[in-house]
Amino acid sequence: MFSKVLEFDPVDPIALFGMGNAQLVLEEYADAADLLQRAIEVDKTNSPVYAARGKALEGMGAIEQAIDTYKQGVEVASRKGDLMPLKEMEHRLLLLDTH
Repeated sequence: MFSKVLEFDPVDPIALFGMGNAQLVLEEYADAADLLQRAIEVDKTNSPVYAARGKALEGMGAIEQAIDTYKQGVEVASRKGDLMPLKEMEHRLLLLDTH
């Protein structure tokens, strides 16, 4: 479904996020990270996208990029009051800091 939407509108933020999450579930981390980066470029205020992209980057082993993404996401989530993604990204940062 998301791929069909992206055929018509390649910058649809909801479709990019949905497709990125689907790729994440399938453990296609590089594809997920790319789609989620595109979603961030389209809508820099969607904090759950940062959390998902951080997970994709972790799956790729790109830990420093994941940390940077989570930090950006924490700033966005803090400004918007998005508590769930904020807590999730803070938790991931704590776990990554111990390594």
